[in-house]
Amino acid sequence: MALIDEIATMAEIDQEKHKSYLSIMVPILIEFAEDECGTSFNVLQLPAGVKLFIADSIKYKLKSKGLSSRSMGSVSYSYDTKLPEKVKDHLSPYRKLVF
Repeated sequence: MALIDEIATMAEIDQEKHKSYLSIMVPILIEFAEDECGTSFNVLQLPAGVKLFIADSIKYKLKSKGLSSRSMGSVSYSYDTKLPEKVKDHLSPYRKLVF
């Protein structure tokens, strides 16, 4: 099973509908995970926690659209571009300690 297929299944999203989004976001989230952990991952053998991080990140981004609040009177929108800590917690076992 290809990585994008596996991520789509884990995130419980329609792969055909979000195919271009997945093809863009999966490599970006792998790079994000590598930066967070201070290590490089073999894309062909990603650890389970990294796959969970990617799937949860995609699910979160598609569900929330980044909107954190909005007002109707004179229209005000606020966007949250950060991932929640509970999503990033999947990367904890893979972080390298820095002294």
